[in-house]
Amino acid sequence: MSTHPLAIFSTAPGRGGLFLDFDGTLSDIASTPEGAVPRPGVPDLLCELHRCLGRVAIVSGRPVAYLAPHIPESVDIVGLYGLEWRFGGRHHTLREAEEWRPVIQELTDAAVARFGESVVEPKGLSLTIHYRADPELRAPMQAWMTDVAERTGAEGRQAKHSFEVHPPIRRDKGTAVVEWSSDLDAVAYVGDDLGDLPAFDGLDVLADRGVATVRVAVASDEAPPILLNRADHVVEGPAGAQALLEELVGLVASALG
Repeated sequence: MSTHPLAIFSTAPGRGGLFLDFDGTLSDIASTPEGAVPRPGVPDLLCELHRCLGRVAIVSGRPVAYLAPHIPESVDIVGLYGLEWRFGGRHHTLREAEEWRPVIQELTDAAVARFGESVVEPKGLSLTIHYRADPELRAPMQAWMTDVAERTGAEGRQAKHSFEVHPPIRRDKGTAVVEWSSDLDAVAYVGDDLGDLPAFDGLDVLADRGVATVRVAVASDEAPPILLNRADHVVEGPAGAQALLEELVGLVASALG
């Protein structure tokens, strides 16, 4: 029996699903939001795995519009934690989220006026404000986000060196993984940040249903210890995640003969 961390895919690859975060997992950490791109060779690996597995999907807080040019069209994308997605090459948006688009736009404009355009990342149905370049902005940004949530009912979330504002809709990486795994027997998730913890929770739900699951954490200086502690397997940085994908290509190719 294989001891590979993703050996769950060796029995019936066509009934397996691989879900992956983007930033810090397939992309090296970037100093600016637009600097995040897949490591060279990763798109080809995703294509290879799509041909062998039942599902390969990127699950990200990024909008589909940002991810789509970087991810092969054959690979599914869940953007904005499940508020939108690309399936079969077509872009879809959750209807309840669309009602919040004008509110999010107003908040985006307010954030730009308060903190400056350079640290505000508009995402259409959500927004992110970044303090990586200036840690002193953390406290005022958190206070602003808390005030916005109280005034509008929007949901505030902490992310990596940033804060996010979302519609108050029960969608996260966990709900996405569960919903997109209904026809799968084995599921793995690979991620590096606090936003990936709900995906690990989603794997717990699937495991209770009899699905074989594996939690993979991508270690870095910024990876939260709670994520690393919950993982079944840990790789070192996006380079380690890429190496794991390369190994998986060989594993499923051998399984398929």
